[in-house]
Amino acid sequence: MPGIFIFSRMEGLKHEEIAQQLDISVHTVQNHISLAIRKLKNELKDYLPLFLFIV
Repeated sequence: MPGIFIFSRMEGLKHEEIAQQLDISVHTVQNHISLAIRKLKNELKDYLPLFLFIV
């Protein structure tokens, strides 16, 4: 569920609130957020040197 990460990080909802809205368990919310973070890290790893150069 791509929306879970957005709910958590951009809309600031708590895991319990997301779970209740989507009628899923808090554990499922946690798993989806962890997976999304892992995917982002993997996709963005090549840009770290560029980011460090800019900053």
